[in-house]
Amino acid sequence: MDKNNCENCRNQNTTSSFMTGAVLGIVIGAVAGLLLSPNSGEQNRKQVLKAAKKGREMAEDLYEDIEEQYEDVKDDVEDYAHEVSKRVQPVKRQAIRYAAKALDSAEETLKDTRKKFFRGVKI
Repeated sequence: MDKNNCENCRNQNTTSSFMTGAVLGIVIGAVAGLLLSPNSGEQNRKQVLKAAKKGREMAEDLYEDIEEQYEDVKDDVEDYAHEVSKRVQPVKRQAIRYAAKALDSAEETLKDTRKKFFRGVKI
């Protein structure tokens, strides 16, 4: 389970990095294209608007992808925490039983020691 979760996180990081790189590449390409374009100002403004709309759509898609990845990771963490809690409960109960037995044993030993000590003392 641990190995799969780790692999899932790596895949999600790779996807997120790729999407970020793709968006940045598009923006840089659009700016370079406008600066080097032989088109008129009006044509460039139309291209900028078109590129801005496309960039917005890509940003929205990226946000949705990140949101989905967040939910997946959140679900994985919740599942893992539940599994850990489920596995710890028997150990916790056993530790409580051992502690109770040790306490009872210490109490008995204390009582026996007190009896032996005060048996020889006369006031």
